[in-house]
Amino acid sequence: MNKILLIGCGHMGSALLQAWLLQKNIYFYVVDPINYKKINKKKYNKVKAYKSLLDIKDISSIDIVIFAIKPQIIQEVLKEVSFFNFNKKTIFVSIVAGIQMSLFNKFLKKNNQFIRVMPNMPALVNKGMSCLVANKTITTKNKNKINSLFLKVGKTLWLKKEKDINIVTAISGSGPGYIFLLVDAFEKAALKLGLNEKDSKELVYQTFFGSIELLLKNNSSALKLAKNIAVSGGTTEAAFKIFLDKKILHKTFERAISAAYTKSIKLSK
Repeated sequence: MNKILLIGCGHMGSALLQAWLLQKNIYFYVVDPINYKKINKKKYNKVKAYKSLLDIKDISSIDIVIFAIKPQIIQEVLKEVSFFNFNKKTIFVSIVAGIQMSLFNKFLKKNNQFIRVMPNMPALVNKGMSCLVANKTITTKNKNKINSLFLKVGKTLWLKKEKDINIVTAISGSGPGYIFLLVDAFEKAALKLGLNEKDSKELVYQTFFGSIELLLKNNSSALKLAKNIAVSGGTTEAAFKIFLDKKILHKTFERAISAAYTKSIKLSK
């Protein structure tokens, strides 16, 4: 049986826990000083929550340690972790935003097996995009083990270089925020034209959902599909004249994503 220690159980940590509870032969230790009582009240068969690492007696038997905490407290937590004797085969996984492997190496034993992951919010509904990068010590077997875990909350993409985490943070990590902002703008435009809130939401949500489904099942590019809809003299073409005027839409996205990328680099330092 694999034993997983989850340090932190906020939104993302709890999403991962809920998805992984369905897996056989896994037992979970959860350390969360704020939520541990709430977790224990749910009486999961394969979960025991603790206030502190000090409360776990058989810590040397843990196979996977997952850091799912806020970056502001990472050093404090790592100092505590450094006092414990994990076994040599333990896999360390971080989903902490902006924290490089080099910081973990200062507190963990040499030759640790480490994987850094950038998941995103749709993992809450098992439709996430998790981007992973491993250190040179990790074995293929253990990479596959972690990959199979994150496949339970969506799709995975392995990166060759850790610095690419900054790029995917700006794309898939922050991406759901951009989508939600677009949806909000779309809804507000519909309301301004006179539709009620309920109808606006239904129309906009289904339009986004259906369009992505069509894109996924079609061999054409997004741009080609867009042009197929924007027939000459039609309503879509009229809207495109606004969106594509001086490439305002594409340039705005480029600027926004570049800003997110630059911020990701600063945070990682």
